[in-house]
Amino acid sequence: MKKIFTLLTALVMGAVAYAQFPAVGIIGSALPTGWNADVDMVTVDGEMYGAIVTCTDGEAKFRQDDDWAINWGAADFPAGVGVQDGPNIPVAAGTYLVIFNRTTGMYSFQTNFDVTYKVDVTNYLAANTLAANGIRVGGNFTDNGGTVAAGPVANWSPGDANSAMTDEGNNIWSITVSYPVASLGATQFYKFVNGDWGANEGTDAANTIAVDSCGVDDGAGNINRTYALMPGTVCYVWDACTACGVSVAENAIANLTVAPNPATDVVNFTFEANNAAVATVTIFDLAGKAVATQTVATSATTTVEMNTTALQAGSYIYNVVAGDKVATGKLIKQ
Repeated sequence: MKKIFTLLTALVMGAVAYAQFPAVGIIGSALPTGWNADVDMVTVDGEMYGAIVTCTDGEAKFRQDDDWAINWGAADFPAGVGVQDGPNIPVAAGTYLVIFNRTTGMYSFQTNFDVTYKVDVTNYLAANTLAANGIRVGGNFTDNGGTVAAGPVANWSPGDANSAMTDEGNNIWSITVSYPVASLGATQFYKFVNGDWGANEGTDAANTIAVDSCGVDDGAGNINRTYALMPGTVCYVWDACTACGVSVAENAIANLTVAPNPATDVVNFTFEANNAAVATVTIFDLAGKAVATQTVATSATTTVEMNTTALQAGSYIYNVVAGDKVATGKLIKQ
């Protein structure tokens, strides 16, 4: 899971694959380039490779260094184990997250990914009564193609049946939402709701969702949580930025602080480097374009100062990478 999360971060955030590793690509009649050229895949470790591709009905194979000397194929779809000079992989039309392991030959063409949202309502229920229909979630889920087993999760409609969360016990409620691959890296706005609107998080601009910068003001004084969509689990204490014991990713960078946020002229990223020799901080605009990046040698606790003077006011996504540890989040420029 750690390797896949790191790989997905590289794909979504536009990180460049390390040049010291062999190049692996996908080629075939199912790809936009046909059998004439490879669609390059991204790697961060020389073992796991990934790409997001839109395919037509056809065939494909994986190969190394744009050459047929080393290639992998199999007769199975959407997942299988490729072997040297194996048959062409039959591919159905669609947009896929393609994952390939160069060591084992295992591959998969995935059309969606899951995010589990959890909330700890212990502190909230100490002073409030649980609604008859339980804890719900509201957000722009339809905009991002979010669905549950029963169907689409409607935009900003916690009263809708598909917005209901499940009581896991110990005052933890959860909902797992499936998204299409095209939504990787998109911004999900959401908040937790007790029953329906009127008993929800983020109604006070001074609450910790705003102060600790895990959410943004919707322009009407309400604070919405934000999540740059990646597979995994995100869990918070009600109306706070405090994690409730389940991290966004297994390999999240430890003790990351981003301050000031909102930023004006500079923003400092401080974190534990976890024995990584270097760390890279990149800031992206909401179109996915890198607008600032800096790589530094690390120490036990590393601080990276980024100059934000040239950035226009608005929302950005930051990406911090230190070895196999990754963190992403929202940065506001005033």
